[in-house]
Amino acid sequence: MKHLITFCMCIISFIAFGQIKNIDMKKQKPKNLTECIQMLDKNLKKQDKEYIKTLTEDEFFMESHFTIGMGIRNEWIRSGNPELVKFFLDQGVKHPDDMSAMILTSYYRYLTNSNN
Repeated sequence: MKHLITFCMCIISFIAFGQIKNIDMKKQKPKNLTECIQMLDKNLKKQDKEYIKTLTEDEFFMESHFTIGMGIRNEWIRSGNPELVKFFLDQGVKHPDDMSAMILTSYYRYLTNSNN
């Protein structure tokens, strides 16, 4: 029950106050996780980065799954980026949601200097 309430509060917070905006991912096609992190860091605004740092890892994931995460899945994974898809398949990551989750989690940890 506690997890359900937390989940619902995150969704409500996301809908009401979500601040992380999609970035233009159509121009760049990363080939691996390192390039994904570099491109996110280059393209996110300073205010978005500062906001992300105020979130827990779970909060960031909840807020970004349908914003930045959707952009990652649509533009970097599903749109025909064979090098990035191959990178994840070689790591044993097969589903686009899992691929974007790995990118988002890695970016959060990079930005916050954490290794959860």
